[in-house]
Amino acid sequence: MLSKQHTINLISTIDNQITITFNTEWFQEDISTLSQLILSKIFHHQLKEKIIGADRENLRFTWQASEFLLNFDYYSQSCWVNAHDEVSQMTIPALHELLTASSSQ
Repeated sequence: MLSKQHTINLISTIDNQITITFNTEWFQEDISTLSQLILSKIFHHQLKEKIIGADRENLRFTWQASEFLLNFDYYSQSCWVNAHDEVSQMTIPALHELLTASSSQ
């Protein structure tokens, strides 16, 4: 079986959360690869926690003294980043800019 090359297709901000779509359909087994693809673009982040559910995975990480959740939902093919608290929400635009800039290179 050939491995799919996952790349980020689109990054946008909707209602103070960053949504990420990929070029191919993905499976729950791909979430580790997809999360590495995203987190590799966020320099100096620190992974705090990984929560694995039946069809969903969440990764809690910090960046620039702010805390975020990277969320994956397999059934809806959804991936998004949201702030863990109100203070961190103010950093969403900077995180979006970083992800967008590093994805276009």
